[in-house]
Amino acid sequence: MQVALQQQDYVLFSEELKKYYPQIYNELSEILSHHNVRHGVLKGTADYWCRDYMPIQVDYDKFVQFRYHPDYLKGYRDYETPTEVSLELAKELTSASIETSPIIADGGNFTFASIKRGRGYTPVVVMTEKVFFENSEVAGENLVYQLEKLFPKHKLLFLPWDRGDACGHTDGILHAVGPNKLLVNLKVYPDKIAARMREILESCFKVIDLELSDYHEYSWAYINMIHTKDVIIVPGLGRATDAEALNHIKKLFPQYEGRIYQVQIPSIVKKYGGALNCLSWSFYKYL
Repeated sequence: MQVALQQQDYVLFSEELKKYYPQIYNELSEILSHHNVRHGVLKGTADYWCRDYMPIQVDYDKFVQFRYHPDYLKGYRDYETPTEVSLELAKELTSASIETSPIIADGGNFTFASIKRGRGYTPVVVMTEKVFFENSEVAGENLVYQLEKLFPKHKLLFLPWDRGDACGHTDGILHAVGPNKLLVNLKVYPDKIAARMREILESCFKVIDLELSDYHEYSWAYINMIHTKDVIIVPGLGRATDAEALNHIKKLFPQYEGRIYQVQIPSIVKKYGGALNCLSWSFYKYL
């Protein structure tokens, strides 16, 4: 089954983050080092957002490398890390098998959760329907079939895509809180889309809304956190709601007492529309 967030023990960042945002990188590195979380940098990447162009861990000993060719980089292809670069970097870090796929998809559009029934668990991968738009030359049912072959043990859920969000990722929509539970921030989406998202998610999970006194255009970023087996790091936006988001997340993860932090990254979120999960590539280190 998909490696749970609570099992991931290796975190990588693009060297570009370390180069252009050294203070943020150093703060993240200090937190991870304090809790003995293995981490490092990926050299030779074209931009910061390594979650999107690096492989997806499907199982303990298997990754899938999708084609990173997002439509939002049209006219900015210099920021597109080639698949061969991602593959080479990943092979240097893991001995697990890496299957390549021609499907165009960003890592930020694969959010994992699980459903527990009795003693059994069903892993779930949640995506937005943007994957169908970026692979429009493939019939929808054929694309689903291909994804099911890549994730043979998983249930697939597809959420509507809010066209106002160019990336169409799910890592700013939801975050797993153990089996059967999801933390969401749907209030930043148009009512009709948010209602449909909730309906789909509630068909499988208990949905918990992030408790904020003000839901603003950047509050999705609180969901976009670094989460490993030893530490959780929540993005800070330099707003009054920072403390509210942090306190709610602490309540949801009592087992992480003393191991939940907040790092301020408002300039990155506002300028580029990404946060900590987007900036990191985390996985279980298969030996």
